[in-house]
Amino acid sequence: MTDIDAVRPLPATARGRRSRQALLDAAKTVFARDGFADARITDIADTAGAAHGSFYTYFDSKEEIFVALLRELEEELWHPAERSSDEPSAADPYGQILRANRAYLKAYRQDRAIMIVWEQVATLNPEVERLRRDAADRFAHRIAVAIEHWQQKGIADPALDPEYAAVALTGMVSNFVYRWSARDADYDLDTAAEQLSVLWANALGVRRPSANP
Repeated sequence: MTDIDAVRPLPATARGRRSRQALLDAAKTVFARDGFADARITDIADTAGAAHGSFYTYFDSKEEIFVALLRELEEELWHPAERSSDEPSAADPYGQILRANRAYLKAYRQDRAIMIVWEQVATLNPEVERLRRDAADRFAHRIAVAIEHWQQKGIADPALDPEYAAVALTGMVSNFVYRWSARDADYDLDTAAEQLSVLWANALGVRRPSANP
């Protein structure tokens, strides 16, 4: 597997960036359809409508484009777009929890086939596992900072260790959506986000709006 710490600079021209992105989009389709082991560079190039040799202008190997794709997915998964006007307000802690959980579930479900491939490859390849773990750790750290802030404001249970709680709660959500996707369970996204957020709120001692006296 390629060195996941080596990040090749983006092409200098707009045309080059479009060509590279077309290959990444094609790779997502091919890896999701065929899995990592059976995916072929020729299939990725064909799906992108590119000459087979042009693949190597942007990537050295199947492994390199897979890691580049994972980095792109990581950005979508852990840094979702700003909420739309019909999503819950982030003015209160429960609203922040619900918004974050819903965005994560939505992003994961949109790319669930390739996310399952990522999980499978991570069990076999330590470098891909490290990429997944590091991304999850950064996300958990941001949650830990929020928990500590809520504790300082008297909103969350002061007995909790923010880092432990964040790892446990984010792990619960990621494991839930993986099992949901791998089993193709008939769950509703909004209901899942709400139920997971209720569990978060109860675990943290954060009051939900409906639970206000």
